Amino acid sequence: MSLNRVFHIVMALVWLYTIYVLANMQDMLAMYVMAGGMFAQAVFSAIFNDKSC
Repeated sequence: MSLNRVFHIVMALVWLYTIYVLANMQDMLAMYVMAGGMFAQAVFSAIFNDKSC
């Protein structure tokens, strides 16, 4: 599998975890996870010049 596919699978798991945390009323942790996920996507896009993220 390519790095791009692995990264997108990991990010899908991060977003599923964010939904789980939000459903369990842990709003601040969900916000931190969401911010970290968005930052990771931005860094990945900047490094690999991937316009699909």
